Amino acid sequence: MKQVYRKVIPLAKSGPEQGVAQLEELCRLKIGELVQAYLEAEVNELTQRARYKRLAQGAALAYRNGHDPERAITTSAGSIRIRRPRLRGVTYESAVLPKHVRRLPSLDRTFHKLWIEGLSQRDFEPALRALLGVGAPLSASAIARVNRQFQDEFEAWKTRRLDAEYYAYIWADGVHLGAGPQDERRVILVMIGADLQGQKHLVALDDAMTESELSWRVILQGLKERGLRAPRLAVADEASGFWAALSAIYPTTKQQRCWRHKFENVLDKVPERKKDGVHQKLREIVASTSRAEAVTKIQSLADALAVDYPKAAACVRDDQDRMLKYFDFPKESWKSLRTTNPIESTFAGVRLRTNVAKRFRSGESALYLVFKLTERLSKTWRRIDGYQTIVPPLAQDQAA
Repeated sequence: MKQVYRKVIPLAKSGPEQGVAQLEELCRLKIGELVQAYLEAEVNELTQRARYKRLAQGAALAYRNGHDPERAITTSAGSIRIRRPRLRGVTYESAVLPKHVRRLPSLDRTFHKLWIEGLSQRDFEPALRALLGVGAPLSASAIARVNRQFQDEFEAWKTRRLDAEYYAYIWADGVHLGAGPQDERRVILVMIGADLQGQKHLVALDDAMTESELSWRVILQGLKERGLRAPRLAVADEASGFWAALSAIYPTTKQQRCWRHKFENVLDKVPERKKDGVHQKLREIVASTSRAEAVTKIQSLADALAVDYPKAAACVRDDQDRMLKYFDFPKESWKSLRTTNPIESTFAGVRLRTNVAKRFRSGESALYLVFKLTERLSKTWRRIDGYQTIVPPLAQDQAA
């Protein structure tokens, strides 16, 4: 404590920049004193209890036996120096700072936060040494051990039971992040669901080589085996693999194709000078107030494109029934049910971070990171539009 107080007076006389540095040093010293005091109190309590305890014949008392050599412990405030008390007569291990521990748990949380916020693994050591001091006990293996926790958390989430959950609507998509070797680039298969209160949740996340029917079937079958009941509606793009798998595993779930992908596909088939006009006509289709109105507008646009741009016209007409399935649901929710935007908006944030992850040597490493990022971003997810209208019918469905 005296060491800390001796620094207070010079601190008060120093300039702002020097004062901040000295204040940080004061905090580091104080943390060191508190940790050392805790270790001493821990030993004092143990020896005090042993002193008054009735011992079996021949049993040894616990006695202090000096201290271990001074060693560095890394904290979020920097490196501190600690001398662990030694005991004679008993086997002793500190509850707060076991012998094998060289950094406090709060630092592990710092590792996780830096990793999720965008610090690549190759940048960890210089960044953390600048933060914690040159003598901080860091290594690639230490960082890897911390990040293995991501894998453990993901595996526990992936095998959780879903009997108590019910998702009225689900959105599914495959997201390409470019992680892993060039010839082994994998796609992240994602499903988000809206519960009875309209709140969105991450339902499934896994990687695969392609968005094939088999890949999606494995995911959907796993969800069903863990208790997930059939959603009322699934929203996805035109990927045939998902729809075939959904029809096999959840045949009663209605199917809605994503209008955002439809826009992209149609506009890709007309020249640049026509894009604005066609885009406006597509917007008018999704603004329709009834299925009949939408059908009329689809036919009108397709007819207008048929002569000069037959591929665009065919794309407009394609899969009309599945494009308009959202009309079977409450009007207040149509905006949320027309596209896979819940996934697209989330993965815009994920991509910002995983640009760094393109250097990963394995798709699995990226998968664990994507899970943590999505888990973090999910805290900002809002309820779907019109959630108040979907609660009563969904509650009846659940009771049935």
